[in-house]
Amino acid sequence: MTDISPLAASARARFGDAGVHAIVRAGRTVHAVSLGAWVEDEEVPELLCRTGIAGWSPTVLQPTRAEVTCARCLRRLGGPSTSQQLPLFGDDQDG
Repeated sequence: MTDISPLAASARARFGDAGVHAIVRAGRTVHAVSLGAWVEDEEVPELLCRTGIAGWSPTVLQPTRAEVTCARCLRRLGGPSTSQQLPLFGDDQDG
């Protein structure tokens, strides 16, 4: 079995500073990031809004210091959402 701890540590280091957010691949939406459980008890950065990423790997998240634009992330952070992004799940209704 392959040791994934170096990959997890590298992903954590890229998002370890305050104010570092993420875009997915070459996307335009900026997401807030939190640490979440991954494989073999490793924690890696994940999108705060919990939006799924097809073929998920910590390497698809690109760090950015741009302001968060994801409406779901903004709601979870407790800030106002100026986007007209539609809710995907029932918990999106809870502000």
